[in-house]
Amino acid sequence: MKEEQFPSINEQGKNLAKFTFEVVKNVIDISPSNQTKFLVSEEEQKQRLDVCKKCEYYSVRQNRCRQCGCHMGTKVKFGVSQCPIGKW
Repeated sequence: MKEEQFPSINEQGKNLAKFTFEVVKNVIDISPSNQTKFLVSEEEQKQRLDVCKKCEYYSVRQNRCRQCGCHMGTKVKFGVSQCPIGKW
């Protein structure tokens, strides 16, 4: 079996730090203009994951994105999450 390629550990660390910052920023932004939900509905989570599962960068074996290295079962849940190549 061919080994799957993911971003370097350093790149994954940067991606995780950026994601964590965005989640925290969203949580503490109590302004009326902030319409981003902390967690999206189960339906939206499923829609996001369905898009991922059709993507050439999706790792079925690890349920991860080979572009950003994220674990998709977690990433699809957060309102601030974005696909690294703009699919959702």
